[in-house]
This record gives sequence, C-alpha cells and structure tokens, in this order.
Amino acid sequence: MKITELRDYQIEFEKIRADYNSGFKEINSLRKKFTSDYPINGINKLTKDEYVIGKGDSTFCNRIENDLNDWGNIHGSPAIKFGLYYGKYGQDKTRKYRIGRKEYGEDEDIALKKILSAIVELLENKDDFEILKKNPISPMYKGKILSVYYPNDFLNIFSAKHLNYFINILGLDNDSKSELDKQALLLNYKNNDKVMKEWSVYEFSKFLYKSFGNPNDEVKEDNISKELKEFKLKDFPPIESLKFDYVELQTDELPEPTEKKKNKGTKVDYSNRSRKFKRIGDRGEQIVLRAEKQFLKKNGRKDLAKLVDQISERDDSVGYDIKSYELDGTEKLIEVKSTLRRTGNSNIFLSANELQVAENKENYYFYIIYEVGSKRPKIWKVRSSDFLNDSNIVKEPILYKLKMNTK
Repeated sequence: MKITELRDYQIEFEKIRADYNSGFKEINSLRKKFTSDYPINGINKLTKDEYVIGKGDSTFCNRIENDLNDWGNIHGSPAIKFGLYYGKYGQDKTRKYRIGRKEYGEDEDIALKKILSAIVELLENKDDFEILKKNPISPMYKGKILSVYYPNDFLNIFSAKHLNYFINILGLDNDSKSELDKQALLLNYKNNDKVMKEWSVYEFSKFLYKSFGNPNDEVKEDNISKELKEFKLKDFPPIESLKFDYVELQTDELPEPTEKKKNKGTKVDYSNRSRKFKRIGDRGEQIVLRAEKQFLKKNGRKDLAKLVDQISERDDSVGYDIKSYELDGTEKLIEVKSTLRRTGNSNIFLSANELQVAENKENYYFYIIYEVGSKRPKIWKVRSSDFLNDSNIVKEPILYKLKMNTK
C-alpha cells in the first residue's frame, strides 16, 4: 500500500481513535483480571470444571472466549479448539466431557493435564517461535492466549483468513503459513510506521477493521444487492500459496472493431471502480515483488534480493513501480500492469510520465500480470523498447490536461 493512501486511512481513524479509549480501558481491565485470576504458575492446578467451556460463565475457556471477545474474536471455530470441553458433538446430543484432539488421548483427566501443560509451555516460551509453533494448542486459541497474557507482543487477530486479508490489503510479502508469523509480520509493519508505532496493539487491530473491514467471503452472496455485486472483488489467495508462471507471448493484429453497444444510461460509479482497479494493481505489484526476490534467491543472489525495492509505495513520480536487478547487478526498472483476465484481448493504461520514462530509460520492463486474482497468475515480462515499438499495439490518447488561469 502506498504511504499516501495509508496516511489517508490513518487521518480518518485519528478522528475516532479517542472513541476507542473507553472501550480499551474496560476490556483491558477484564484482561488484567483474567491474568490475575489465572497466573501462569496456577494454570496446571485447574480442574476440569474450572477449565472447560460448557460448565458455566466463570471457567477459563468461557471467560477467554466470551468475556474477552472484544480483545479478539475466536468464535469462528468450534469448541474442540479448547482440547477439552463439555457439551454435544454432531448428532450426539448427550452433554458430556469431550476430548477435541486425538493427541490428547482418550482419558479426560490425562487430556486436561496435557492441555494445561501446553498452555503453560506457551506462556513460558513467548519469545521462542519454534516452541510456540510446535505446541499442540489449536492456532486461534493459541493466539488468543498469547495476546491476552502478552498484549504488547502479539497481535489480537487470530483467524488465518483475516490475517491473510490484511496482509494482502497492505501489500506485504509473506512466506509462512503460520498464524504466529503472520501476526508478527503485521505487528512489524505497525511498529515500523512513524504514525502507528505510537498506537497500542489494540488500536492497531481496530484501525485495520475500521479501515478495511472483514474478508469479502464472509459476506453471504444472498445478502448483497444486485447493484453491489458488480463492485464486489473476491479476496485474493494468501500470497505465500501462489505459484507463478512466466509466459512468452506474441502480439497479434487487433480484430476489427465491432459496432459499439448503445449506452443504457447507467451511471458509472468511478470511485468504486477506481478502488477495485487499485486493489488489482496493488496485487500485481505484490506478485512481482515476490517473484523478483524469489528469482534472485534461487540464482544465488540473496544480496540483490534484499535490495529489490517497491518504489511506488513512496513515490509515484518516477515512472515505474519496482526497482530490481539482473543477476550481474544491473538495475532493472519494472512497471507492473495487472488484470483479472486470461491472456488474450486486453487493455493497459499508461500515464504520460510512465510512457516518457519507458521510452528513455535503459533496462525498463513491463511486467503484465494475467489472472492476478488466481493461485497461479501468469507473468509476461517484456522489454519496453520491444513493447512500445510493436506495430500490433495501438496507443490511444484518452486523457487531456486543461491548463487555465482564472481571476
């Protein structure tokens, strides 16, 4: 995400940030009460009825899920996440103690001991991510426990779907499938920003949801009006799950223009359309940034991979998006153009500045990304001189700058 756009979102959030203070004081007081009632050295002493959900409001599991819901929501996953619970399961309507995971065994008391020991292990090793990742506590529950006890060190967003969504929205690169790593990536982004580093983790999570909402696929299609469906863009797959295909394409003569369809008089919502195009463009840059780094690393140039720079985040005036490198260290300037479409008939748009830089800079490339919203996007890498001098490509001026001086 470009820094100017981020600042716009931050300005809007600043107008209401103080409104969250009273809510924070209340939930933070509940959080402190919880950690006081369940000190780390006392967790192993909990009984089944003091631990499980389904045995009243005052149990460990019920309080961390429900009383502390505003600290971070873990309601999306069933009660088996706690390892041991009291209640029904599937078609069996009998209410009884149930073990949620096979690794805890078949005996309820032994399972409880294993679960409580695992919770203590989490809390005693907060800085050792290898131990935290191997710990058997389920991911969302694990994240909630760590965030409640260490509110400044762990992000209070626990769903992989939500973490992926915000990582994609912000245009961050990520290699890990671990929720803990994704939380750390977002926290690092916060702490390295001049504005957000002063915010609490709680405020940061509120900023993300207030500014960008929830993942689109949590909105049921049946609840969306016809007018909104055309603007709804599906959430992109997690960046770490993508495989890239480089394609060698040849241009062909453009087909003869067909008769233009009559305008039905529908008003175009340019603001919504612009936001949609921007998300597609940002995703393309995220893909290219990742692809360039991977290429350099695989070919023994980790030193150059570290230097790959997404210039567009900071400066829109240079006429390209990413500065990368050839294997011999030569700079490579990349302008990224993206589309949801497959290869074939398509349009891309260039600003006058981009065109001028592309015509005059050495080692300038266009990276055109097809199927940008898929798990297997196609990357067409073409040198600017070849692309702009291709007789099959038609350049059409579509924008005018009107200079004036009023009095």
